[in-house]
Amino acid sequence: MRLALKFIAAYLAILILSSPGAFAEGAFVQQATGAYQGRHVALPVAPNPMSAAGAPNWTAPRTGNLRAAPEMAAPASGGNYAGTLEIGAYNKVFQGQFGAGNISNVGIIKGYANSVGVLQAGNNLKSNVALINTQGLSVGVIQPNGSAPVNVLIARLPNGALLIKR
Repeated sequence: MRLALKFIAAYLAILILSSPGAFAEGAFVQQATGAYQGRHVALPVAPNPMSAAGAPNWTAPRTGNLRAAPEMAAPASGGNYAGTLEIGAYNKVFQGQFGAGNISNVGIIKGYANSVGVLQAGNNLKSNVALINTQGLSVGVIQPNGSAPVNVLIARLPNGALLIKR
């Protein structure tokens, strides 16, 4: 008897959760621009809430606006790339790029409470910053137009020494 009551309760819960009024809106954020903007798609037929007679009212399909996900839209960055790899805790990275064709990579591996800032103000600038096994360091890279590429490795060695390789 107890098993039958549990089965009936589970069955009713499934019926209630799968009712037409239980559908939620998707988590997709409508912010993509570019070539995918403005495409339309027909939504499937779905019943409206029940009428007074107790039967659902069926309606014809309607058209909705379907846009691409932000990561699928064409970037408006002027060909800039900023990559960040953070393995650790409480690290902060800021990468600002003004111009076109700039590349910036920041990697923090086994780091704790580090801050890295990269500011590139020009065209075709390149910078690579790596912090390994560091704690509480603040590193800033400022590259004006026409400056040489910046490649910096800062690592805390097992004996406690700090290696700074440029």
